[in-house]
Amino acid sequence: MLQYVNMNRIRLLPTAQRKITVIGSTEVTPDHIYFQCDDDRASYMFTRKESLGTPLPTLVNPACIDWHVMPPKELESVYEGTELANKGLPLSFLRVNTVEEGEEWYRQNTRHPECLIPLLARYQWGTLRKGVNKKALKNERKKAKRKKAKAKAKDRYTVTHEPCVVKFD
Repeated sequence: MLQYVNMNRIRLLPTAQRKITVIGSTEVTPDHIYFQCDDDRASYMFTRKESLGTPLPTLVNPACIDWHVMPPKELESVYEGTELANKGLPLSFLRVNTVEEGEEWYRQNTRHPECLIPLLARYQWGTLRKGVNKKALKNERKKAKRKKAKAKAKDRYTVTHEPCVVKFD
């Protein structure tokens, strides 16, 4: 049987039932070393005997951290002089694939006004990046107007009053 401590709990696992793989270890404080396993329930922390009475340090779930990725070498000139040159792009931003996901990302991670969010998302992940000129803008307005008219037409219904003959036999 394998015995391990998981945040003030002792659990017993049959050795043949589950193999636990330690991914890495981190020294959280000089008195605490944290071992992260492939299963979060199996992760554990070692404490020195001298500091057994002290409370355990709080840990942040790595899934809650938005890691930043530095731009590739060929794009460094594009980001030169901006915040992204030093800090990098957030990993959550790089995971976005559609305009809808992009709108949601901008809502959660930025403080842009609501009217700008769809435009920013369409520019980054949609068709707006290909170029905006007068003709494209005019066509977009026409499409929006037609779409609105179609939606309005679906909601509309008509009642016709026609003479009818009722026969009583």
